[in-house]
Amino acid sequence: MFLESLSREIAREYRIPERETKVLLEQTLSTTLGESFGKRIVVIFTGDNLAIYRERCLDGAAELERLSLDQVGRKVVRLCRYRLGIELQKRISRVESDYLKSLQGTLVRGIVDRVRENGSLIVLFRLDELFNRREISGTCPLSQQPARERGRYRAGETRYFFVSKVRLVGLIHQNVRERLFRVDVLLSRTSRHLPELLLKMKCGTLEISCPRRIAGRTSIVVSKERLPKEVIQEVSAELGERVKVTWGPEKVYQAQRRANCPPTWGSASA
Repeated sequence: MFLESLSREIAREYRIPERETKVLLEQTLSTTLGESFGKRIVVIFTGDNLAIYRERCLDGAAELERLSLDQVGRKVVRLCRYRLGIELQKRISRVESDYLKSLQGTLVRGIVDRVRENGSLIVLFRLDELFNRREISGTCPLSQQPARERGRYRAGETRYFFVSKVRLVGLIHQNVRERLFRVDVLLSRTSRHLPELLLKMKCGTLEISCPRRIAGRTSIVVSKERLPKEVIQEVSAELGERVKVTWGPEKVYQAQRRANCPPTWGSASA
């Protein structure tokens, strides 16, 4: 019977344990059949066997009447499968959001895939996992692009971005009552953490901070150690702005006073 094989089909398609799809199928099928028959429906999986019961009133008492699987129409099965797919997509989006939140506050090197009409960038970057590598899509809004770079990005060029936020966004589908979800990875080229993380990556030291930045013009960086001149020039070229570095305990203190913002050592946060 098609219904009994539906859980195996869904499990293969979404790569999740079949026992989970059976629980979801019981819930979804109960709701869908209840709407179709106008009565309470109970669906139970026993091994690979599926049993469907309909509630009926007899002499003022409620009883459960077992239905034949042939009484379930193909249209109801298709609707059930569609709703089950929607529920699984929602679960996958939540898990993906929790996983990708580990990227928040980090530096990524991405390729500009396309530029939208509103000026925002769609950026692709690779994420190395335990046994494979996959491609993630992120968005850099126009407001997070330096004024001098806006309108100058071209598809295929490579840039560094700061991952400012990973969020789960609710969407309304015209044919679905429930809300769908999408994971948005928001990127920035204006964050003060961008020059800071670039210098940390290239110099291999964590004792670097950028307390103040005017994106596209100047970044004020403080460091407890002298940084190689060629590294500073490389970061300056990447950002298209002057990177001014002060180092040593006294210089660090003076830079903090001028910027009126104490540096944060260690990893950056959004």
